[in-house]
Amino acid sequence: MSSKSKKLFFVIVVILSIIIVLLIFNAGNPNSILRYIIKDPSYDFIILFALAVLLSLMSFYYAHTNETGGYEKIVQANLKNIRRLRKNRKTNKEIAETILNAMNMRRGYRYHYALRRLIILLGRIE
Repeated sequence: MSSKSKKLFFVIVVILSIIIVLLIFNAGNPNSILRYIIKDPSYDFIILFALAVLLSLMSFYYAHTNETGGYEKIVQANLKNIRRLRKNRKTNKEIAETILNAMNMRRGYRYHYALRRLIILLGRIE
């Protein structure tokens, strides 16, 4: 994610968060900000729930892109070594395991997740 799109993303998150807070405290109120758009106050909770789900999905997306971006930087930083290992007939899985061993990751969920991500990223490199 570029810095410009990151700023836009955070602006949208802040605006959405403010709207959600306003809707929480004004749900069902005849003077709510939603009355300008929707006259019937019975839809307030549905709209509030939909916006909250959207905000949650946006936060999960941001967390996922941050996690993935770190592995891309690791692959880019080790590009010479990766190409050298490929000349020695190493598979993407063996190269990913070498990188994770250098990072001192050996077992567990994080290891398997990182292994899959690195194999995918290594598959994209020539």
